[in-house]
Amino acid sequence: MAIVIAASLLVRSARADATAAQQRADQALEELRTALENHQRALAERGKAAARSSRSTFDGHVAENAFPYAAEHGYHPKDIVHVGGNIDFLVFDGLFEIRQGTRKPEDLTIVLADVKYGSSALTREQRAVLAAMNDGRTRGEYWKARETNGQLSYQPRTEVAPARSGKPIVGIRRIQADSFEGTPDITKPPPDVDAPN
Repeated sequence: MAIVIAASLLVRSARADATAAQQRADQALEELRTALENHQRALAERGKAAARSSRSTFDGHVAENAFPYAAEHGYHPKDIVHVGGNIDFLVFDGLFEIRQGTRKPEDLTIVLADVKYGSSALTREQRAVLAAMNDGRTRGEYWKARETNGQLSYQPRTEVAPARSGKPIVGIRRIQADSFEGTPDITKPPPDVDAPN
């Protein structure tokens, strides 16, 4: 009889252990399903975010490439050179007309322009470049390249006298480095630059 009671107790203990093991297995399986669902949702959201980012990048490239042909800025498309890097475009405003003989060389204005799309903003470096331009901290340099003994060397030339007055160059339209929104008014001189005499 003692053997029957011991066997019965062993069976009950084994059933309890099996039930507890089954419950732990069910709980682990449920946690695994939840983790898999969360992972699937995260992947789907990351895919959507990547698609939004890709679309925004694409739209930005379209806006940048279309800039030379936009009517709002008033520049001749042949006066606009894509630079890339910190500033998108270098504009030689009036150069096409100088080539055509309808404008004087002293009427040439050089403009740095950057194109942003949507919620994009200027970087710290871009703000510094535009601020330097607007503050008159600019100069033109001319270098002559020569080959000597199979080596290429560069020498600064002084045929063009640099204008380093420390004041902004008259006639250059100011672009606010902290807010690059809208199109500058090109019909009147900027308020913070002296009008030509």
